[in-house]
Amino acid sequence: MVPGVQVSVEKVAHRIVELLPEDGSPVINRVMRTMVARTLEVAVSPELYFAALDYLALKKRIGRSRGQGGGVFLAQEVSGETPASKIKDSWPEAKLMEPLERYLKEHFVKTLDLPSGSTWMIANASSAGPKSGQWSRPDFIAVSVMRFQLLPGRNVQVHSFELKTETGGSVQAVHEALAQTRFTHFGHLVWHLPCGSKDEVRLADVTAQCETHGIGLILIRDPDQPGTWEIKLDPAYKDTSAATVDAFLLSRLSGHQTGQLKKAVFGE
Repeated sequence: MVPGVQVSVEKVAHRIVELLPEDGSPVINRVMRTMVARTLEVAVSPELYFAALDYLALKKRIGRSRGQGGGVFLAQEVSGETPASKIKDSWPEAKLMEPLERYLKEHFVKTLDLPSGSTWMIANASSAGPKSGQWSRPDFIAVSVMRFQLLPGRNVQVHSFELKTETGGSVQAVHEALAQTRFTHFGHLVWHLPCGSKDEVRLADVTAQCETHGIGLILIRDPDQPGTWEIKLDPAYKDTSAATVDAFLLSRLSGHQTGQLKKAVFGE
């Protein structure tokens, strides 16, 4: 974050709209101001932030909840158009979970070129762990435990995967995947985007944001045909502390999975 760099009210307002959940869920002002500052990589003063809210409220783009902390949410559509979040996807997220899990186990792991004797573990984290925290639940997490021929010990790396339907792929989805790297080493956005989809108009912006923030991008072209899936971008390594990763895994993995992981790491 760069102190002293000035950004316009309009730029802050634009980023607020990008970050707000499309379903109208409110976000606490303190949390939103922090997310805006992190994604713009500049300091955002309270005065600038609230000026941006006033600007958006005047244009009827947002609603505001008053009281302790306060919050902001997207205003209901007034144009008569159906928001993307309300369009029924031919492949809902729940239906995409099984193909993604199979892809991660059978295909994605091969792209990592793990050394012989390594361990690769997949866990459905969409409903595991505490519910509190903004964007703290990836859909899947994967853990690799690598051991080498000469160097001692084990190298543990954790990947998070945020899954989005055809209409759900957006710049906001990139920020969800980015937020999850608070707890992992690599973040991935997995987007079901069939060839010829009208939603492909957002691909350039989504790709640019993934590249800027070091988020991997996997495109699901045909869920039933893993050979059509495309790894468009590889993620950048995030230097997340061992203590944070350890606590995250303990809260998301089952007892059986933590036992498997301990055995892979410590040989127990």
